[in-house]
Amino acid sequence: MIKTITRFLLIGLLGSFSSLVLAHHSFSMFDQNKQVTIAGKVNEVQWTNPHVWIFLDVANPKGGTERWGVEFTSKVHLTRRGFAEGMVKAGDQVEITINPYANGKNGGRFVAIKMANGQYYCDVGAGQAFCADNKK
Repeated sequence: MIKTITRFLLIGLLGSFSSLVLAHHSFSMFDQNKQVTIAGKVNEVQWTNPHVWIFLDVANPKGGTERWGVEFTSKVHLTRRGFAEGMVKAGDQVEITINPYANGKNGGRFVAIKMANGQYYCDVGAGQAFCADNKK
């Protein structure tokens, strides 16, 4: 009887961890049916795991700027796509296409980035389709 209870507790414990892993990889916070292109000056680059972040100061219609946060994929995936640490620095002017946050906040998930030199880098999936469609 004790072995059976121990097994059920162990299965329940392992099952609770799997839900955390699945939650981490949810894209429900992004509107994946919409793409928005923002242009601005890079304020900060966080080359960290599990995701790289780039923060831009983007001009708003009132003549000021707003801070936008763009979540990229992992350092490993970016490096495999030829996008390396140090390629984007604070002060750079860039253009980034994103799947925006579904709640309307300033930011979203990286699809493609146009560097100051005109070169594009794209994420996997929809990002690759974006670059192919735009021959970039």
